[in-house]
Amino acid sequence: MNRIVPVSGTFSLSATCAPVAWGRGRWPNVDWIEETLIWVGWEDGRVAHRVIRDGSNANELVIEGNAESSADLAWVVSKLGIERSMPRPADPVIARIASEYPGMRPHASGSLFAGLIDSIVGQSITVLAAAVVSTRLAAYFHPGIEVAGRIFWPTPRPEDLANADVSRLRRSGLTWKRAEALIEAGRAVEDGRLSESKNWQIDEQRACLRRLPLVGPWTAESTLLWGLGADDAFPMGDVALLRAARAAYREPDMTMKELGERSTAWAGHRAWASRLLWIDLFGPARSYIGPFP
Repeated sequence: MNRIVPVSGTFSLSATCAPVAWGRGRWPNVDWIEETLIWVGWEDGRVAHRVIRDGSNANELVIEGNAESSADLAWVVSKLGIERSMPRPADPVIARIASEYPGMRPHASGSLFAGLIDSIVGQSITVLAAAVVSTRLAAYFHPGIEVAGRIFWPTPRPEDLANADVSRLRRSGLTWKRAEALIEAGRAVEDGRLSESKNWQIDEQRACLRRLPLVGPWTAESTLLWGLGADDAFPMGDVALLRAARAAYREPDMTMKELGERSTAWAGHRAWASRLLWIDLFGPARSYIGPFP
């Protein structure tokens, strides 16, 4: 049975889900197929799925799948950011992109832990490579389920990684240190060092993440950006972000340091600015024709 979730203000599913499409069907738990978002994950101790598309009326989403309908609204809020509002950037370049994608909201995994796993896996490799490794990793812990003609695997749970063997994780394509870091991330959730329930401010979350092994500034900021959709997370050192900024500002020789200096003008909404730069380069989900991120 179809369920309807209303969305206030201007909303674009294709712009919001652009990062899903950039994986070109390689992410283990999400995909963009025929203008539809498909998600698979753990919910109330079982693997559930949702299929989300635009409704026939503006400002509504249609949801199908075996996930509990009572959790639909909370799911859409945490993962599609429907209660968030696009800031009004003063930077003219960012403002120009924002005007082209006014319906973009912050897509996220909705979980600090899931964001951390994705960020550790994605260190120093392309989006496509990270998606492939993530799929191999997820497939070690679950046989997967079929939705819309392809197999999806839920993100590993903290207890899965906490009790995993390093050599087993390495077979997914991880380095030894990254495999150890994933195990420690799982253990940090298990012993309470990393918590989804604590009402931390963003600086407290940063500090908690930075105390974990192999979590430097880029990994911590990427975790906050892609895990929680934090407004001001800024993954300094991101090569794709530098490429996007060079193209948007028409400064092919912009350095990473210069990008960092420019980002001070985005204070308070640096994650939004980063998302806008990426979508300007790689495109929204339904019309993605850009270069591989």
